[in-house]
Amino acid sequence: MRNLKQGARMARRQLKIVKLLEPEMCMDCRFAHMAEVEADDGSMTRMIYCRRLDCDNWDFASAEPAKNVHIDNDAA
Repeated sequence: MRNLKQGARMARRQLKIVKLLEPEMCMDCRFAHMAEVEADDGSMTRMIYCRRLDCDNWDFASAEPAKNVHIDNDAA
């Protein structure tokens, strides 16, 4: 049930794949989770999913669209 609710919330947002300026900073962040991310071209990649929308660790210039995210239950 939780994944369905997460999927519905994410569907209302525009998902983006962005590079992290300092990826190691995310490893202890309570907003970071590991996830399987589907890029716009259909390729799947394992990466960090961040719930903090005001994070200063994102490189917005690298933003690419994402189709879908499957979040793990464990934090990053």
